[in-house]
Amino acid sequence: MQLIELTRVLAVTLLLAASGCGGGGSSPVSSPAPSPTFSGINVDYAPEGRCSDNNWSTSTPVACNPQLGFTCQLGDNSLTNCPTNCQACYNSDLSTIKSLNVSTITIYQPNYYLLTAAQNAGIKVVLGLYDDSVSGLAASSGSTNCTYAGQPFPYCGINYALVNGTCGSTSPWPPANFCESNPYVAALNSSSGEFLSNGTVVGIQLGNEILGQVSAATISTAARNLRSALTTAKVPNIKIIVSLIEGQAAQFCSGGAPPTDVDYIADHVYCSAGSSGGVASTPPVWPSGSNPAQTCWTQVQSVFATDQQSCGAANVFLGETGYNTGCPSVYNQQHVPDEQSFITQMVSATCGSQVSGPLAPFLFEFGDVCPAGGCLAGCPGEPTEGNGYFGMYFTQGYLTKGPLTTKFTIPSLRCQ
Repeated sequence: MQLIELTRVLAVTLLLAASGCGGGGSSPVSSPAPSPTFSGINVDYAPEGRCSDNNWSTSTPVACNPQLGFTCQLGDNSLTNCPTNCQACYNSDLSTIKSLNVSTITIYQPNYYLLTAAQNAGIKVVLGLYDDSVSGLAASSGSTNCTYAGQPFPYCGINYALVNGTCGSTSPWPPANFCESNPYVAALNSSSGEFLSNGTVVGIQLGNEILGQVSAATISTAARNLRSALTTAKVPNIKIIVSLIEGQAAQFCSGGAPPTDVDYIADHVYCSAGSSGGVASTPPVWPSGSNPAQTCWTQVQSVFATDQQSCGAANVFLGETGYNTGCPSVYNQQHVPDEQSFITQMVSATCGSQVSGPLAPFLFEFGDVCPAGGCLAGCPGEPTEGNGYFGMYFTQGYLTKGPLTTKFTIPSLRCQ
């Protein structure tokens, strides 16, 4: 999820008007309910709220991802420079996710340590790429002026998809070898970790909610070049995914299907409270009534069903949805029971085959990514940082490094 602007709110409002749903009432009834398609729900994981030394010293924490060739210094407790500490942090979180019986997670940036932790835990990964990777993949393969994570990158087009890693202008590059040049990109397929060929990565997502920042044509070209690179790397079965905010499916897809070479759409759907905003707005606005969680989930289902019609139900999965509990210092956790109820209803609908798609729905998210004092994604008048309080967990003290704290008794995420 990215910080939400008015376009998302308007899109939801228009979709609800078109589908005749006012966002209230009881959950849709399927009669009779077929056997469950999924075994439970999946989870989105944003590591910058869990495995970063930042502790909100800036508004944009960065998750640890040091070179594998770095050496931990005696007494170094940092995550940024010590591979052992960084790996231990991800191992702990992925172990917790595994204990919830989650089979697949979405991560939003390539991270060798996170992929290693997922591989060790037996968890599948939808691997997100940096937003500028879309333009890089779509560029001419003869160009040398692309960017990767905002830094100059000498590879473009098909050459951009460096699954074998790079150090400066040398590719392939063994990920464990220390690199003294920029850029350094750890290989996704090597003897150290064959994340692509061993099935850990089941899909690659082209940026995050990128449509509007770049054109549909640019995304299609990026998908085509990525497909060529994956075929050359002998991993042609990895799905190429594009994430869209609710309402964008109609403008991106045609004839009930995504563009060629885009396999799946990850639909990001959050409920709104009319044109004034929604749970993912900045600041958030919550549904009213006696059962706001049910109102929210019913609306999510309705909007998702409309987006599936645009791109085909077999091609669209619910890539993000969730319930924001707001700034703890302002709302005193009053929305916590509603988030718990929202998750319960999401699991129930998934297990009752009321939600379809090529992948089970993804809950946003594992842990809160906002400081204790608040952020604009949680309540009015606070700084623009983080992405709200959608987590089932938070880091102790709402820092970005430290013990994991449970926000509430987590309902089963698995079909019973």
